[in-house]
Amino acid sequence: MAKFKKHLKKLQRKDNFSNRSNYVLNLDRNENITGYSKAQNKKLYKFLLKKKINYYPNLKEQYHVLSKSIKVKKENILFTEGVSGAIKNIMDSLELNRKSEIIYPNPSFALYEIYTKIYNVRGRVYSYNKNFKLDYNKIYDLINKNTVIVFLPLPNIPIEGEIKEEQINSLINKLDSKNIMVAIDEVYFPFGQSKSLNLIKKYKNLIIMRSFSKAYGLAGARIGYLVSSKNNIKVLNLCKGGYETNILSVSAAEFIIKNKMIVEEYVSNVKSGVKYVKNELNKLNLTFYGGINGNYILINFKSKKIATQIYKKLLINKISVRYGFKNIFKSSLLVTIGPKKEMKFFIRNLKKII
Repeated sequence: MAKFKKHLKKLQRKDNFSNRSNYVLNLDRNENITGYSKAQNKKLYKFLLKKKINYYPNLKEQYHVLSKSIKVKKENILFTEGVSGAIKNIMDSLELNRKSEIIYPNPSFALYEIYTKIYNVRGRVYSYNKNFKLDYNKIYDLINKNTVIVFLPLPNIPIEGEIKEEQINSLINKLDSKNIMVAIDEVYFPFGQSKSLNLIKKYKNLIIMRSFSKAYGLAGARIGYLVSSKNNIKVLNLCKGGYETNILSVSAAEFIIKNKMIVEEYVSNVKSGVKYVKNELNKLNLTFYGGINGNYILINFKSKKIATQIYKKLLINKISVRYGFKNIFKSSLLVTIGPKKEMKFFIRNLKKII
């Protein structure tokens, strides 16, 4: 008689049925909050109509377009179902047992912990100190003979974290000598100055994960990609499904790569929004973090009670932000930053509540 894995019964996951269309501003998931203009959508739909969805996908052209865009050879790239699919692909490719250990930050992207539980391995976390600094040095203390991979989101959430390029090099080099993989999560890379791609040629234990969900405005398409050495990609490719993804999602990515001015304009508008929000938060004497290499800012209200009240009143005003962090972040709200126009609406409502 077939049986499900017993450990899965303890895993709790939320469904994707929440209706967010009622909100004026969805500032809770770090998406592109404005989407494309009518003219841009029309151009995208016209582009997608040329694709033959009656045939199984041939992704040769999309690999060529992406390769040219990021200046990396095609054999070093693998399309995935967003970064969540990239993590799953990596986990599927690694030799794991119950003693295996995965290192990741906490708090961070929820799928790190979820996949750790799904694959029934041990998760070991490095966290923030009392000064709200992500303690990257703790990773060295967590490494042991059972460590399989270290996930390194750059930037992390809810606070970006500060790590210098030489620190990244030193960490990867240390882990390489111990045959431990490093997966750098660069989902926010268009907002910052990422230099990790240059390290692919240098380290055989490095995998970079990226997606089109944030600045590119394709969160609903669930499309991303992995970049690594040629040999690593060969193995990772063996663990994909029948195809990396569907033709519509990968073609949407192809479209936005070819129309990079859409992304560049949005990123520029977000940076203007960040500057405006930071200036207004300073006027309100509020403590905040972020808005440097990502499209989000964590606001600390000093009291969980106050943060809860503000969160609920923002919802009444049809603005959703991220709430419910634990420990030192329990008094904070994480806010996605968009263009200045949308941020003026948010700040106006925040001021009224305060």
